[in-house]
Amino acid sequence: MIEFSKQIAERWNIPVSVAEQVCNAYVKGDSPYYLGEYHPVLSMELTTFLIWEVYNFLREIDELSSKKKRVLNAYIKAKLISPELERRINLTTNPFELDDLLIPVRPNPRSRGQIAAGKGLKPLAELILAQNDAATPIEELASPYIGKDPSLGSIEEVILGVKDVLAEMIAYDETVRAMAREVAFEDGFFEITPKNKKDPEFTHYIGRSVPVNELSNEELLRLFTAEEKKLVRLKLGIQLFRITELLRHHFISDPDATGFDLICETIDESWLRLLQPIVERDVKIRLHERAQEWAYRQMAGDLEKAYAGELARGHLLVVDAGLPKQVLFIAVSGRGELLGTTTERKLPDGKPVVSERLKQFAVRYRAEKIAVIQNNEAAFADGLLQQVLTGWEVVPEILPYKRDAAMAAAGCEWINREFATLLDETMKKMYTDALLILKPVSLVSKVGTGFYSVHPFQSLMPQQRFLEIVDRIRTSARLNAGISIKEIADFPVNQIPAISLKQVQAIKAADSEGLINTKNDVLKVPGITEVAFRNAAGFLIIPGAESLLDRTVVHPDYFDWFTDIAEQLNVSIETLITEPEYLHSYMTDDREKKNFIEKKLIGHVASTHRYVLQPVTKVRRKFKLNEVREGAVVSGRVTNITQFGVFVNIHAVCDGLIHISQLADEYVETPEQVVSVNDRVDVRVLKVDIKKRRISLSMRNLGTMAPKVRPSRGQLDNLAEYFKNR
Repeated sequence: MIEFSKQIAERWNIPVSVAEQVCNAYVKGDSPYYLGEYHPVLSMELTTFLIWEVYNFLREIDELSSKKKRVLNAYIKAKLISPELERRINLTTNPFELDDLLIPVRPNPRSRGQIAAGKGLKPLAELILAQNDAATPIEELASPYIGKDPSLGSIEEVILGVKDVLAEMIAYDETVRAMAREVAFEDGFFEITPKNKKDPEFTHYIGRSVPVNELSNEELLRLFTAEEKKLVRLKLGIQLFRITELLRHHFISDPDATGFDLICETIDESWLRLLQPIVERDVKIRLHERAQEWAYRQMAGDLEKAYAGELARGHLLVVDAGLPKQVLFIAVSGRGELLGTTTERKLPDGKPVVSERLKQFAVRYRAEKIAVIQNNEAAFADGLLQQVLTGWEVVPEILPYKRDAAMAAAGCEWINREFATLLDETMKKMYTDALLILKPVSLVSKVGTGFYSVHPFQSLMPQQRFLEIVDRIRTSARLNAGISIKEIADFPVNQIPAISLKQVQAIKAADSEGLINTKNDVLKVPGITEVAFRNAAGFLIIPGAESLLDRTVVHPDYFDWFTDIAEQLNVSIETLITEPEYLHSYMTDDREKKNFIEKKLIGHVASTHRYVLQPVTKVRRKFKLNEVREGAVVSGRVTNITQFGVFVNIHAVCDGLIHISQLADEYVETPEQVVSVNDRVDVRVLKVDIKKRRISLSMRNLGTMAPKVRPSRGQLDNLAEYFKNR
């Protein structure tokens, strides 16, 4: 695939070296999700969605391989193959070009031109097109062919047959087809005929020839979608004199040659009968694909922002007081997930009275917005809410909501199926209302693309392509948030092209047997390949792992970096993970590495703090003294404070001692000026005495982590006495 890197670089305006790396990754089976997060070059240069675009292009090239084989075999069989032609066929990315190459060696035997050629008229057609004879009249050239076939009884019939042969020679000339397509693409125009001439969306097109290059991508999409629905007819045209002049310039070399008039007539006929339908089809496909590619990029960016917004969006409460004896409440998350339902009984006197149960429900699902269904009892619902919200510091926004009767009656097939036993019909309508208010991107794949719209271009894209965008956004967000090894079967790891459902099940089985304690243990699972591990390991999280790095979405490929960074900054790896802002201070001449740390690695650490900070129930094995490395900076907890120093648990078989002289870079009068019991501190291992079972530690020369020395009690008393006596 690397042979297509130059074309990719030009099409997406990226460096050739970057395009080559994408091609290599595609061949190796790497996923765009992995490349967009963990590849040190591609994650900096390209977005995950742009990588998906390139992958789609490479996949289309793969799909062309069978067609390329047919073209190659046809030329080999015709003994017309050459190294140059073989290379050209292999490198083409255009299916139209392959069609053009195939026609000369696989003509349609039932076409008018081929039938005429079968009657022996091809030599005469070639003679006329060669234009080497200016003296012999065409009738004299045609007369020897009379009677060669029963249908050739006159000169007129011979000339008509020759025109059929010439028309196909002109129409199927590879250069001519390419030129005609380019002219139509650049200077063509559409004649747009609406089925309903009073349709306001299309009336302004009637009676006009609309230049193709004046139509925006969005306009083109709307027109092509309307044509698919048979609402309009799009006829692509080119000014006839332009195309005929182009063809005449290509084919006519001697205006005085015999058959000049015949060639000119045939050019017009060839365009109208043979070339124009082919060019119209091919150019419309090209325009449609270009418009869809533009829309794909627009939608990907917009929906990514919308999805991120709904992840941060608060809950919605829907209230319906329309029933005679009850008020119904339904709570839904910002992503459209059903959280809970409750009811409140209406008292006979008609006064709204709030129960403690309803107050607790409102507090549990504290809503950002409350939608009140507008009906005859909407005022009752408003009065009820006023009592519920009394005393709230932040009052939710109240939305008067007018129910779409048609949508409520039709319902949502997904809601009816998934909540058949959980919700009654009224509650289902309320959940339908909630989804129509929120329009969550998260659920559009489940509820269907026809239920609500999340983007203006949604109806203009093929449903499969639109859902592909949505699924990729959801998958990317869920992967980047980290997948606990305990929940791997419920998360979209198997949606990564490089890992299969069978491999996911193998990982789950190994974890249930207690075989996975680190990310690197995943590679030991039977059936897990290097490619599968490389693509999935970063997103996996081992919640109970001893190493904090295994509890983040940092890829194992970069674990060694933390050791280097910790040594340069004089901090422990634990500090880098619990306080990732320290990573900004890392200095290196490797610009690529620095950019990756700043733009990706810090986020990989920060995004999964919920796993880093949670307590680990598994008892960690304590380090033996010969495993404690002198000079290393490690993290520990202060266990005891004495007059001569501080004892720190660094998870070794015995606590280490920081002598008072090693507590800070400046003078320390008492240890309490620097630390307290249970403080977490970074310390450097000075010396390990295995025989005496002693570990000497220091907090000096730790740079950014240097401890602050608080004033001692004596210093504070002296200072107070000083100001008292002034």
